[in-house]
Amino acid sequence: MAEHVDITINPFNTSGRVVKGATVFEAAAQLGVALRSDCGQKGTCGKCRVVVDNPANLSPAKKLEREMLSPSRLADAHRLACQARLTGPVTVTIPKTLLSGLEVFTKTTVAGTFEVRPAARRFHLPPDSFKPPTGDGGHDLTQTLVQAAHRAWPGELRFNTRPSLEGLSSEDLRHAGVTLVQHAGRGVTTIHKGNQATSLGLAVDVGTTTLAVYLCDLSTGRVLSAAAAANPQRRFGEDVIARIAAIRADEDSLAKQQALVATALNDLIKSCLAAAGQGFTTVDDLTVVGNTTMEHILAGLNPGNIGLAPYRPVTCEPVCTSVGDLGLALLPATPAYIFPVISGFLGGDILAALLADRPYERGGTTLLIDIGTNGELLLCNGSELWATSCATGPALEGAQISCGMRAAAGAVKRVYLDPAQTDRIRFETMGNTDPIGICGSGIIDALAVMRQTGITRKNGTFNPDSSEVHCDHQGVGRSFRLPGSALHMTLKDVRQVQLAKAALQVGIQTLLKHAGVTRLDRTILTGAFGAAFNWHSALDIGLLCPGDLHGEISSVPNLAGTGAIMALLNKDRRTEIETRAPAINFLDLAAEPDFTTRFAAATRFPEIRTRA
Repeated sequence: MAEHVDITINPFNTSGRVVKGATVFEAAAQLGVALRSDCGQKGTCGKCRVVVDNPANLSPAKKLEREMLSPSRLADAHRLACQARLTGPVTVTIPKTLLSGLEVFTKTTVAGTFEVRPAARRFHLPPDSFKPPTGDGGHDLTQTLVQAAHRAWPGELRFNTRPSLEGLSSEDLRHAGVTLVQHAGRGVTTIHKGNQATSLGLAVDVGTTTLAVYLCDLSTGRVLSAAAAANPQRRFGEDVIARIAAIRADEDSLAKQQALVATALNDLIKSCLAAAGQGFTTVDDLTVVGNTTMEHILAGLNPGNIGLAPYRPVTCEPVCTSVGDLGLALLPATPAYIFPVISGFLGGDILAALLADRPYERGGTTLLIDIGTNGELLLCNGSELWATSCATGPALEGAQISCGMRAAAGAVKRVYLDPAQTDRIRFETMGNTDPIGICGSGIIDALAVMRQTGITRKNGTFNPDSSEVHCDHQGVGRSFRLPGSALHMTLKDVRQVQLAKAALQVGIQTLLKHAGVTRLDRTILTGAFGAAFNWHSALDIGLLCPGDLHGEISSVPNLAGTGAIMALLNKDRRTEIETRAPAINFLDLAAEPDFTTRFAAATRFPEIRTRA
């Protein structure tokens, strides 16, 4: 019989018994406490650091922990939760700067009314639709209902399978009638007792970092409510590569990750329905968008091949399934439509953004940039569409950055030069609270300010003569402290952003070259991070290419969520995107003959520019 030990996790004051030998991270997950793990529990990010009251009841720190934690932190009983194993009872405290809750979400801002031509419709058959009382003896109740439906709605209702009348009797039909839910692709999927006219749908955006759900009225096209939460799969890693690696290492990880996201979506669905005062039986249809890996995992498709050359998904076609197969707490037969994808790293989210913006109807040239843990680029040149993806990595969202964090209360979101004292650096935090970390938009701003003030050179090194730059014993600048805080940007942090910006810059240049585009009329920034940062700062550090981006530049949040809503409310939009997706010209950046040379050149920061 397995031996167990007690553990308490603060500041949540959560206690429980877990199997002896489990890591602190595993114990926390078992007790429902989500610790950060940007590296997927490999012990290389340091973001699962905890303070232990009784370090003697943990396994000794091995080489990896000693490399990640300073001698002073080890002496003060700091440990990495993913590496330290329980040998006795302990109390651990998560440092305030590493708490994984209280995120600020921006994906719930989609509102308004959209065009309706839904795939699901409700048909009410009143009591007088049924031929004279038949009783139950010797008569087929199902056949009675089918005949009544065909008489009332000739040519409109289809029964592709024999409908289930569980819980219904002939008395129900004669005294209350029924409401039939028909789906354009599946025929009648559900039968409700009585007249139940309310027909709702759910649009779901499954992001690597954030999940969002939108509840919509299929009759009016109005968004009724929305809810968002952090994606709990992050315990397997901050980016899709880490989550794919976890599945390749352990086949059971696919089911675990699928169950995690389904459970989180169920909570969001419940919140949306409660906000609208509706029950789960009112939901008749569901659409899902996300990057290719997230869509695969939700659908139960193994994304393992996406992590290996040539990075091919199981399918690029839309997945038409039922919510019961996805583990969602709705009527099991309710249809679910998961968007098609372009490639292993160009998913349904960029196609949904394309659907929402519809640049092919505007004329001119439009570049859609969705920057998250992966950069997705889609260029529309008249009737032609070009797309590529680039490995921007999670650095731009605060992961793999020493003081990085998600967009949450206490995160530095903006860094700027004081207009009255242009050499003085100022910052703002989310929630106007004390700074505890830097999120993606703050990182971009900080580097732009560091370039403008000469703190950072073109090659990414620090100017050792600048104030707030910490140098090693050889006089080499190693980190820069943000004035007025204990936060810092290290040389390694700058390198991470250089790699991300180089990938994005080369991706943009490659698209323009192959499409023969010399001028952009519109550049649209979207995605959880892409729509949040200051694009002027992005130009300053070369994240966007100043020489290429002419014309209008704008940030539009939630284009993917908007596209999911449009496809939910109008079935013609699904046909539209299914037709356009196969015609997109996909470019593999790694196959470009001069990619390595151009990438290396793009890591350098541009000359300091004068803002207009």
